[in-house]
Amino acid sequence: MENDNKPNNTAAETTPENGPPSPPPIPEKRLTKTEELQVQFVAMDKPATLPNTIDALLKKPASVLHDLQNGNFGKLSANLLITALICLGVFGFILGLFSGDKQLWSAPAKVVLGVGISGLITLPSLYIFSCLNGLDVSIKSVAGVLASSLTLVSLLLIGLAPVSWIFTQSTDSKVFVGFLTLVFWTIALGFGLSLIFKAARIMGVKNRAHLAIWALIFTVVTLQMSTSLRPIIGSADTFLPTEKKFFLTHWFDEMSQIAEDAENGVYRR
Repeated sequence: MENDNKPNNTAAETTPENGPPSPPPIPEKRLTKTEELQVQFVAMDKPATLPNTIDALLKKPASVLHDLQNGNFGKLSANLLITALICLGVFGFILGLFSGDKQLWSAPAKVVLGVGISGLITLPSLYIFSCLNGLDVSIKSVAGVLASSLTLVSLLLIGLAPVSWIFTQSTDSKVFVGFLTLVFWTIALGFGLSLIFKAARIMGVKNRAHLAIWALIFTVVTLQMSTSLRPIIGSADTFLPTEKKFFLTHWFDEMSQIAEDAENGVYRR
């Protein structure tokens, strides 16, 4: 027998036709959240009309912030103010339907006043905290960010208003309607505050602890305003209360009163 000692070449040989193997593709660099927001921080691609402002605030809020800080403050802030007034007024009217009568006008007025006064009260502290973070900003630009945030809150509330309307017409429980309104306010406020944190990222803020403290202050102020302007849900003999109360005390007192009325067979709305 013939001994075959030839090597067994099973591996594919590199030929000039095939060439050397291609190197693996270089992975694309993923942008950080801050870089993504900075990319979106460009001018609005449509004129600053009222519908376009609402559309941009919902879809591309960074473009609204850009235009507020770059020469279109007057027109945009007017659009934001009109939108917030209408949306908050309508949401307040829906809450007023629970009791009817004079609450149909007093509840919208109180909702608008409560949000507006809360914004004015906390604007100086937001400006100060922004400066403490090392930002070279004016109070005008900070006011624009806050106005955008509150307008976004109002848009979310008007989106949830149909759900509120269903329960104001189908239940007599003031506690449940109040709880539902608090849940809706918390949801809307969460989105509104997130816009402020996004604006801080765009401006280069790295330590957002100051803003977190301010967000807590603003939340407590809005809850206290709802008590200071009570009743927004339910009815009363006067437009404003005659007794001062902390909002937590007011909530507990209301629940205790409702439980006592239920035991005595008394109905209040």
